[in-house]
Amino acid sequence: MLLVLAGVVGFLLFTLIRIKKSDYYALANNMADRTRRSLEVLKPCPLCGELLRKGETVHTHVFNKGAKTKPDDTLVHMFGCKYCRPPNAKKARICPVCRKTVPDDGYIVARMFNREKRKHVHVLGCTECRKNSRRSSRKDYADS
Repeated sequence: MLLVLAGVVGFLLFTLIRIKKSDYYALANNMADRTRRSLEVLKPCPLCGELLRKGETVHTHVFNKGAKTKPDDTLVHMFGCKYCRPPNAKKARICPVCRKTVPDDGYIVARMFNREKRKHVHVLGCTECRKNSRRSSRKDYADS
């Protein structure tokens, strides 16, 4: 047993000595690339915070404001993901602005910007906190 262990250690040392520095870096980079490809990026739902896998989406209604404004800036109503929509007791739908529970018939108002290869969202508030603010959601359509 000890002889086998010594043989394995000797073989590993011999292999490490034989590998050039550039070969070692190439091997390490190849292994790192394989690991990066196998990783899955998870994005949180803005209402319930549940991590969404690739292909899982948040139910939204996107409003095109016409040619008057920038085409990459649109108004969005976000209703939730498959974990919090339809509203249920399992996952509470929380507004990221006012931190209150979004009503069953409520939604989040946001602005969506198209960026390279992805979309970016700025949350303005839920139906309840937008009602109480000095800017109503009707005014959002006339902005810009």
